Amino acid sequence: MKTRSVALANHQAQETTSLTQCLRVERKDGTVVGVNMTSRSFNYLGETYSAREGVSPAAIESQADGAVQNTEVNGFLSEDFATEEEIVGGLWDNAFVTLFELNYRDLSMGHMSLMSGWLGDVSAGRTMFNAELRSLGQALQQQLGDVYQPMCRAKLGDSMCKVDVESMRVTSTLTAVSTRRTFTDSARSEASDWFGAGVFRVLAGAYTGMEMEVHAFEAGVYTLALPLPFDPTVGMAYSVIPGCRKRHERGGLFPAGISDCRDKFNNVINFQGEPPSMFPGNNRILGLGSLVGQQS
Repeated sequence: MKTRSVALANHQAQETTSLTQCLRVERKDGTVVGVNMTSRSFNYLGETYSAREGVSPAAIESQADGAVQNTEVNGFLSEDFATEEEIVGGLWDNAFVTLFELNYRDLSMGHMSLMSGWLGDVSAGRTMFNAELRSLGQALQQQLGDVYQPMCRAKLGDSMCKVDVESMRVTSTLTAVSTRRTFTDSARSEASDWFGAGVFRVLAGAYTGMEMEVHAFEAGVYTLALPLPFDPTVGMAYSVIPGCRKRHERGGLFPAGISDCRDKFNNVINFQGEPPSMFPGNNRILGLGSLVGQQS
């Protein structure tokens, strides 16, 4: 049930109205962006809602069984709203969004909330963007609790892992650039994959503070998981922390690999998974271990 003032309800019941939908977006960097679907801008509750005819939400889909409400927001890219660089750089990822309706000719009537939630998948083309809007009910469909798995559930450096990863952070500058995704720091002498799955942070320019996961690292060459939204340059300052592939030991799923927990971080005591040597598996539980051994 949507709550609204009596004045707004009466206005909505009229044949001719001056209603508009407003979109309030709070990005992950704290920036609040407000737009409305008319040709005029106005201030509401201390925030500016700019005229943005090129931005429009699709029809809101709602079901009586409590399923997650889903809709989409699409529009034109622009410097004063959303740019391709901002979207690719992750500033709009998981932004909190409120969609509401009001009478733009009489703001004293208040508003009626239509939907609140977070942006899901956000994509950008040459001139347009498209963003999935997921309602607050999405949180109720998230899996809670731990699941048995051979890989570690912790994030490197968090309260479960307890590795002081910040003490391993390296700050340096780039010495060569191949693409937005691949570049080199010839001063790096760390072992191959030392920074693999780590986090690369930009320390210069308009994108200072932006981070991207490292896909691979070898002989001073970084390959990121995704390209940066700008062209990095030789001499650009950056920092990076080593990554963890979440492997506990050699053997099993990783017969030729290394143990991140044991060999890289000496942190087996805080491993948050169930490697094969600790977890028996279905064959052993069902008493089939001997049969499998005879057949092999």
